[in-house]
Amino acid sequence: MTSTRRRFLLAGGAVAATGLTGCLSSGSADLPDDVPDTAVTNAPVPNSPGDYDYATMGSGDNPTVVYFGDWKCPHCATFSTNVLPTIVSEFVEPGDLDLRFRAWNIFQNDDVRAARAGLGVWNVDPATYWTFHEYVMANQAGPHSQEWATTDWLTTAAEKVGVSDVDAVRSQIENEQFGSLFSDSQNAARQFGLQGTPGLIVDGQRVRAMESEALPESTRNALEQFASQ
Repeated sequence: MTSTRRRFLLAGGAVAATGLTGCLSSGSADLPDDVPDTAVTNAPVPNSPGDYDYATMGSGDNPTVVYFGDWKCPHCATFSTNVLPTIVSEFVEPGDLDLRFRAWNIFQNDDVRAARAGLGVWNVDPATYWTFHEYVMANQAGPHSQEWATTDWLTTAAEKVGVSDVDAVRSQIENEQFGSLFSDSQNAARQFGLQGTPGLIVDGQRVRAMESEALPESTRNALEQFASQ
């Protein structure tokens, strides 16, 4: 799998908007009503989600896998569709592992705004967070070089998935909150030696997140070993 960062460098930051299935016009808030219903969207969250700065699924008492992703990364969208449900159904739902998402904003444009919206949803209505996450990933509206994650687009997405206080999410986006959490995630990603997204950390070690759009067997083995500790 080619990392997002590598694709960005090879393309010189310019990616054609044509040929991308399902793209909407830049900044469009014309989003579908269909909301994903998957293992990810139905994943449990800790009983006291406010104790967690970053979106977390599971009981909160288990060994925690960390997933670094960029909200505008097409590989992260594939990971969300094809790999994350496997991790959830095999390890999170049975109560063996927890999983935490940390936004690593490689491109530093409106993906920061999308990441801020994600943290806003987690802060305001954590029960809807994973549905929001999957909805945005499933409806990425253009390549990362195109600015489409506007405040209106993101708050419309929040409305579609039933976030209880969309105005509060909008306020957090517009007031540019959570800056220190972004910085901490950027530093953590570098410390783990991540080269692109998606990035997966299991038991403090970087593992291969995806191979041929599926969970690599070596990563499944690492998850099984981590869960058995």
